[in-house]
Amino acid sequence: MAYGDGTDPTLAELISRKFIPEIFKKEALMHTMSHLVVANAFTHKYQSDLSIGTKVWIPVMTEIGATEVTPGTEPTAQDASTTVVSITVDKWFESTVDISKLAQIEDAVGYLREAAKSAAYAIDKKIDTDVGSKISTLQGSSVYGAANQVFTDAIFRALVQVLDEGDVPDEGRFLIGDPSMKSNLHNIDKFVRGDFINGSPTTNGKFGTLYNANIMITNNLTATGTSNYGVYSHPDAIGVAIQKGPNVNHHDLGWEFRNIVIVDAAWGKGEVREYFGQPFYTNKS
Repeated sequence: MAYGDGTDPTLAELISRKFIPEIFKKEALMHTMSHLVVANAFTHKYQSDLSIGTKVWIPVMTEIGATEVTPGTEPTAQDASTTVVSITVDKWFESTVDISKLAQIEDAVGYLREAAKSAAYAIDKKIDTDVGSKISTLQGSSVYGAANQVFTDAIFRALVQVLDEGDVPDEGRFLIGDPSMKSNLHNIDKFVRGDFINGSPTTNGKFGTLYNANIMITNNLTATGTSNYGVYSHPDAIGVAIQKGPNVNHHDLGWEFRNIVIVDAAWGKGEVREYFGQPFYTNKS
């Protein structure tokens, strides 16, 4: 069989149609890469303890009280320990792309390079959505509000109050929601007008920090009916341990006349301090 024969369209036709820049530039935009924020928002500080094995144990200390001193009376020691929590590495995923030797020669726009980026993104998104699945378990799985609620200033202040009453440190807190929450916030003067936010005009509706919390928007939250689970939280609510990766390997499979790129990662997540975060329903429809 001669080169390009035996199929319709022929191999030569496929190469010329698939990889010319004018067409491929559009195909390179095969999906919108939304911001990956969930996994990075929560703490990774226990990750370094995962040197051997697949589990890291985390001591979570309980608060102890202060007792008035009575001269001549021996003080009673208090137990500051509580149930130990752990993060287990129980997820290992891969994403693989390939290209034939002949197609790679004819490729003028770097298909394998761009495809490798997409494979890496697929792994990042998987980590993000997996960590996000723990959000609804915070506060004993008590989710604030009702499904499809419009996010308001009153809701935000209520979430802040929950963590304040739980003696959760103010430093590092963040609010994660979906695009519907962003849209709702844009409709509240307090969040977009310059005379409300330290004199910094936001005529384009952008915002980054509200009530001393970083605001993050993502499409990778866990759905519940027609809503998503958002969260107002301190980083220590959930722990993330990435044991491997994302790791990228390129393999030249000469005997199969193709090259492949494999991206893989192994990770685990765990609820560390469940009352350090308050989940809520978003307005997604």
